[in-house]
Amino acid sequence: MTLYRVDEGDNSLARIEPTSLSGEGKLETDHLQRWLRDQPEALEPGLFILAEGYSEWEGSGREIDLLAIDSKGALVVVELKRDEGPFMDLQAIRYAAMVARMTFAQAVAAHERYLRKRSIEGDARERILEHLGANEGGEAEIESTRPRVLLVARDFPRELTTAVMWLNDSDLDIRCVRLLPYRLDGNLVLDARQVIPPPQVEDYLVRIRDREAEQESRSYPDEPWTRDDITRLADGLHRLSASLLDLLADRSDDWIMWEEAEKIIRDREDGSANWGYQHLRHMTRQKFGRDNVPFEQQQRRSGDDGKPRSHYRMTGEVAEWWKAARSEEKQPGTDAP
Repeated sequence: MTLYRVDEGDNSLARIEPTSLSGEGKLETDHLQRWLRDQPEALEPGLFILAEGYSEWEGSGREIDLLAIDSKGALVVVELKRDEGPFMDLQAIRYAAMVARMTFAQAVAAHERYLRKRSIEGDARERILEHLGANEGGEAEIESTRPRVLLVARDFPRELTTAVMWLNDSDLDIRCVRLLPYRLDGNLVLDARQVIPPPQVEDYLVRIRDREAEQESRSYPDEPWTRDDITRLADGLHRLSASLLDLLADRSDDWIMWEEAEKIIRDREDGSANWGYQHLRHMTRQKFGRDNVPFEQQQRRSGDDGKPRSHYRMTGEVAEWWKAARSEEKQPGTDAP
């Protein structure tokens, strides 16, 4: 985009050259991040800021500039650079992987810290529910299996745009928003424009993805589990997935809150139950051609506040099959990928 100043006196145009945020003395954290935190609509309509400088994970001191939820309830990682960001795609993908499978309860906790840090009044859970358009008593989930990524910078090198377009073809959702600053009549003006994917083809890409998602859903139906299925599942299952099933089997017919399961798995295996669940879903699709895992999932009221939370339960019958399959293994819970 090129801006021109109109001189009505001599009926002429004068081109306005873009500037840079670094040249204007603006910083990523103190200026750009705060501007977009307070006005996320500049990046995308319906974007809800969940957290700023998010770093709630073990073994890493890295921070996500902005963590958001879009208008459809999908988790969005926002990575900012005031000028050009040659490696920001790799950084953002790493962050997206680290927050994949974030639960609704974890999102509420992150937003509570964000509100407290900024001294903003309000209930974090109610704010998220309002954004999602969910009722207080209804089920609430965020889509975090494949977090979306927004890359925001003044310019993007060709190797980055090539990588982003290739990743989008691989069914990820990464968008590049160019933030071009101008100095106009003594004021700093920002032109925010999505450049990848181009707006004129985005609707087409969305339709393609929706059609593929429908086909994928039809190709992975929900099927009842049998004893033979459970025996096959136990063979070569990753230790984190196996440990999650062990926990549910040991407490069969009881609803277990996900946060409790996560803590137990971390203490027992020094690993994430979220990762184990994700691998289990992959295995059930690849090995059995089905979408359902061998336990039930439900939103149930629990905790001191009695609010709905994700709970999981394995039936007594499936638990017996799983325990029998585990007892026949020579090396239970292998590290198979």
